[in-house]
Amino acid sequence: MSLIRALIFVCVAVNLVHSIPVIPYSYPLYKQCDPAWGNNTIITTTVCEVGCLMSSVSMSLAGKGIQVDGQLATPGTLNAWLKTNQGYTSNDELEEGVVAELPAVQWVGPSIPGTSLSMEDIAELLNQRVTVILNVLNGGHFVLCVGYDSDAQTLYVNDPGFQTIYYNYSDVVGYRIFKMNL
Repeated sequence: MSLIRALIFVCVAVNLVHSIPVIPYSYPLYKQCDPAWGNNTIITTTVCEVGCLMSSVSMSLAGKGIQVDGQLATPGTLNAWLKTNQGYTSNDELEEGVVAELPAVQWVGPSIPGTSLSMEDIAELLNQRVTVILNVLNGGHFVLCVGYDSDAQTLYVNDPGFQTIYYNYSDVVGYRIFKMNL
């Protein structure tokens, strides 16, 4: 019996060592419903209700040290800037190309369908410190991708709307890609 336990332990240990998350760069975690900005309107709804993509972009901006009108990038400061720079459609959708008007930001648009990038592609982009925003939950939510585990087909995220820390590669239905450099 102890031999079987030892064998199981070795198999589990090998699997744990084999599967290690890679987090190439650290970003702040902003929640779209934070009281500091959650009730701010976009066009007709609030940041708390529909601000997941914009909040994900603001996390990347802040992580790269890119300011918005001389201030730390947060969902509050980015939302205010976007509102004054025609950064939203009348349906409260982010106009990603407008974000590229900020210094040191390049939008690699348009949106990319979920099957267009492999796990290896995503890992390469993250290792190059390219911002990868994942469209998940059947297209209803956006999160900032911060890391990966290629062996487990897992993508680690900063999720502005939920307490989720990872999604499976198969959960992704699209991408938004930005290059941000100071």
